[in-house]
Amino acid sequence: MILRVLLTPVLVAVTLSGCNSGGASVSGSGSESAASSSGTSSLWERVKSLGFETGKTYEMPALGLMADAFLADWNARDLPVDLGLILLQARDGRRPPMNQAIAALVEPTRKEYRETPPAARDKESPLDADHRLYTLPIVVAMQPRKGWEVYAIDDRVTDPRFDTPFFRAHRAPPRYDEELHLRYMEMLAASAIYTNTVFGLIDKELGTSRLADPDEAQRRVLAAFQAIPAATLKAALDDASRQVVGGSFSTDLTGSGNIHFTHSPAGDFVADPRGLTWTKAGGVWFGNGRISGQSINLRLASTASLSQRQAASGTQGTNADAKVEGSGSVGPGR
Repeated sequence: MILRVLLTPVLVAVTLSGCNSGGASVSGSGSESAASSSGTSSLWERVKSLGFETGKTYEMPALGLMADAFLADWNARDLPVDLGLILLQARDGRRPPMNQAIAALVEPTRKEYRETPPAARDKESPLDADHRLYTLPIVVAMQPRKGWEVYAIDDRVTDPRFDTPFFRAHRAPPRYDEELHLRYMEMLAASAIYTNTVFGLIDKELGTSRLADPDEAQRRVLAAFQAIPAATLKAALDDASRQVVGGSFSTDLTGSGNIHFTHSPAGDFVADPRGLTWTKAGGVWFGNGRISGQSINLRLASTASLSQRQAASGTQGTNADAKVEGSGSVGPGR
């Protein structure tokens, strides 16, 4: 990286000098004139082949690109969109915390992975069985949501002609599952904490690498995730669950349209169309573009693939603006 930073300005300077003076190019051939278009093209191709980078660098929000990678991987496997109630299904008369529910799925997932033809499973995802399983909390954390999925449920159908104060006063009370409500909040909170840890590890691996485009970013994100030992992922999820199982929950049911609750001492959690946002110590710690309290970007050479996806779908996956070095802030792909 240091070599790249030092050599790129030198190459650009030599190129400009050659064009102005009509001297030889840096291609190593004295027959190539820097004044000729073919010589300049040849030089450019050689520079690119050596890995030296020129031109604009797009700063894209890492949180959005990482979320896109995991959600795309999940969708490619044609799995259920909403995992919440699936993960919290009762087992032996009780609903275990999410980390225990996922631990119980390890062996069945490995068995299914072994029984799937290699070509088919590789086409679905580059991840192995354990890593596929430990994407579950990330999908829970990054999935857009609108409103509570568990609450005091009144599932009785009432004829409008009889929906009067008298009948409402004498109907049986609505069903409410307190354990489901509690486990649901634990699941969301633990997912946010776990995903923040995992995204921090991925960012540490990718560092300041300059990626080709959002498609390469997705591939590199999944490769970095695959490189994290499964034991580390399990430990991260267990630690996240320990932080929220127990303690004190307070639920906001004011009808704001979002899922909103607080946990003492873990913090404040909101789930909405942006996914989960975790606030603690007075600031956003995870979500809304932040990882561990910081706005972290990934560096891209192009946003073309993102623009193509937006044109095809009419949506913007990362729901955030990109920054371009030297030209302020612009939308992705502009």
